[in-house]
Amino acid sequence: MSTDLRDGGGSPVLVIDCGYATATDDHTHWNRACGPTGFPCPPVAGTAHPHQFITVISPADTAVPIAAWCAGTATPMPSTAALRDEVIRLLHPPPVGVSPSTGTALINLRTLFWISTPTQVNLGQAALIGFPVDLRVSYQHTDFDFGDGTTDTLTTPGTPYHPATDCGPCTDRFGHNYTHRGPVTITARTYWHAQFRIGTGTWTDIPGDVTATQPSRTTLTVKQSRATLTPPR
Repeated sequence: MSTDLRDGGGSPVLVIDCGYATATDDHTHWNRACGPTGFPCPPVAGTAHPHQFITVISPADTAVPIAAWCAGTATPMPSTAALRDEVIRLLHPPPVGVSPSTGTALINLRTLFWISTPTQVNLGQAALIGFPVDLRVSYQHTDFDFGDGTTDTLTTPGTPYHPATDCGPCTDRFGHNYTHRGPVTITARTYWHAQFRIGTGTWTDIPGDVTATQPSRTTLTVKQSRATLTPPR
C-alpha cells in the first residue's frame, strides 16, 4: 500500500493490528503500540469484536496514523491527523486586496482590505492511502496584522473596491487608518473549516480550523498629504 502524503514519498506504509476496543475502555484487548484505545468496531457476521487496524508511515510514527479502519469494512477511514495534514498541504494563502492599489497609503485616509477568495474552495482529490478522498474548505475568518502594531479580524472575505460603486469615506468597509509615515508589511492569516468525502458519500467535518503554512502578505508605503496655500491669480 502506498501514500501520496507529504514526506511519504510514495513509499510503502505499515499496517498494524490494534486488537479491539471495548465499551469500558479497559485496554484488555488493545495493542498499546497503537496509542490510546480507539473506537469500538461494529460487529460483523461471526465476529462480535472485529479488530481495528491503523496505517503509519513508519513503525516509529504510530502516534499519528494516516488511517484507521475496522475489520470487515470495505473502505479504511482516513485519520483526522492525516486529513488535516493533507488539507494544509493543498491550501494556498489567498491574495490580499488593497485600495488604493498604488502601493501607497495616506495618513488618516482609510485603506481598504479584503481577501480575494470565494467562501468555499474545492481542493480536489487526494489519494491518502490509495483511494480518492475529496477535500474542500469553507471560509471562517482572517486575522490581519496591519504592520504598525495594530490588528483586526475580517469575518467575511470582504468587499473588493470598485470605482463604479465608490463608497466615499468607506467607514462601513473593512480597513485601517494609518497614523505614521513609513513602509509597512500587512500580514493576513486566513482560517478555514475543512470537510472530506469518500466516493459519493456525504461531506464530513474535519474538527478544528485549518490554515495554510504561510500567511498572505503585502506591503505599503504610508505617506502624508500636505495642503499648500497659494495666492489667487
